[in-house]
Amino acid sequence: MDMVEDIANMLRPFVRCRMYSIIDRLANATSKEAVEMALYEALRISRSAAESYLCKEDEREVRSYIAREENIDRLLSELDEDLMRGLEIVRRIAIKSLSWPERREGGEG
Repeated sequence: MDMVEDIANMLRPFVRCRMYSIIDRLANATSKEAVEMALYEALRISRSAAESYLCKEDEREVRSYIAREENIDRLLSELDEDLMRGLEIVRRIAIKSLSWPERREGGEG
């Protein structure tokens, strides 16, 4: 799975639960440290909710998803190599997390 899509998928449950602060902090990040702290919080909450759910939406449990470690590593490396490009990628991730993924046949997206 593509790095941007994988990390956006981790953030989508937060959007569904109306927990926008992490996405807002990523979209407005101006430093690697700000991105690291927002990702840390998203990963920590996702890991904590792995055995349960983040919230209920229309009586349905919204489950967390944890992005692959290699994709988190790639994003952090991108921020190390070229901060401005890395921040552009982070903003793209935040934007994609707010969009609806393409629906799969026979189920939700």
